[in-house]
Amino acid sequence: MHVLCYGAGAVGSLIGGRLSRSGTAQVTLLARRAHVAAVRTWGLHLETPEGVMRCKRLDSITSLDDLRELPDIIVLTVKAYQTADALTVLAPLLQRGARVVTLQNGLGNEEAIAAAVGAARTVSGAVTLSVSLLRPGVVRQNTADGGVALAPVGDGAAPADFAGALQQAGFQVQTFPEYRAMKWSKLLLNLLGNAASAILDVTPSEIARSPRLFALERDAFREAVRVMQRLGLQPAALPGYPVPALVRVMGMPAWVARRIVGPKLGGGRGAKMPSLWEDLDRGRERSEVEVLNGAVAREGAALGIPTPVNTLLTEVLVALAAGRRAREDFRGNPEALLALLRATAAM
Repeated sequence: MHVLCYGAGAVGSLIGGRLSRSGTAQVTLLARRAHVAAVRTWGLHLETPEGVMRCKRLDSITSLDDLRELPDIIVLTVKAYQTADALTVLAPLLQRGARVVTLQNGLGNEEAIAAAVGAARTVSGAVTLSVSLLRPGVVRQNTADGGVALAPVGDGAAPADFAGALQQAGFQVQTFPEYRAMKWSKLLLNLLGNAASAILDVTPSEIARSPRLFALERDAFREAVRVMQRLGLQPAALPGYPVPALVRVMGMPAWVARRIVGPKLGGGRGAKMPSLWEDLDRGRERSEVEVLNGAVAREGAALGIPTPVNTLLTEVLVALAAGRRAREDFRGNPEALLALLRATAAM
């Protein structure tokens, strides 16, 4: 089995590196030039809770022109707002029958991929491990708990060959018969300590220590749960994360929920800042908040369910990324964000 990890940053490199070390798949990483140069020179280094792994039995390229043979599976790990461009670039391979596994955050990637290759060749996935690209050629798996969840987008089961290869590579793997509940459950996890952390330039732990900011997180989370339930989807336990129990706890009074969830809010990622903060800090002009909080807001609007917190977080973060708002107006200033929310509620 030949696996192409397309857009191999932290997650794609971890998946590809461990698959190659286990010998269960031939792996090619398609990544940025500096990362590829380091991997070609020294190999891919994975820092994991089990120790440091050096991966030499894998290829790394910067262009599909350098691909040595056709892949059986393409693991897509680019940002959600890059999916359309990636599908255009991958079109020649997709026409040759490759399956696509999306391990991307947010909602909507599966539908875009299925429109290009068909639902039967599209596999939905969710990674519940915290992973960081420390520098070119070096990836750190920050947490031991967690794994990979897989589900078919079309009829049938998740691909047994890929799931088995991941298990042999040391991942905890869980398969689901239907992808939407799995992806919404992962979205619930992605919401916590993410958008507000990026806007305010504070750590998730700082959010957990603030009763007012934790209340904001809880409100956004509960909005998403209400939308999910209206869609007829039930929270699903993911590898390392009992999401149904989290939903029950977040439905408790705010002070109780903060006492239980607060200590885990920062610790769940190790020392890693959340993904939306990283995008903003790197000066990217688009943000995956559009497929996280923004997806909740869009679905809520379609269903007639108010989502004021998710809507505001999306609008502010999109404006910050595009340069229409100044980061200094919000950096370390929770009152600026809370005042906007009060103004919205008063309208």
